Amino acid sequence: MIINGLGFISLPLYLFEKFFERIAREHLLGEGIQPEHLNDEPLGRVLDKLYDAGLTEIFIRVALSAADRFGVKMDSFHLD
Repeated sequence: MIINGLGFISLPLYLFEKFFERIAREHLLGEGIQPEHLNDEPLGRVLDKLYDAGLTEIFIRVALSAADRFGVKMDSFHLD
């Protein structure tokens, strides 16, 4: 979904499994993952769970974790 969101692949979610037919899934996702496992139904469920958990809170946690991991000094915060 990140690759799609960044615009490298412009497929709607219902065609997402087609993208995974052409790449080395095992290297990205692990052994045994088939394209049919990566269709719009599980992606939709994940998006629903992310929304229910609170997207702003998740974004802040991910951003702070990345900043800590890469040693980014933070003097101020902006949420835009």
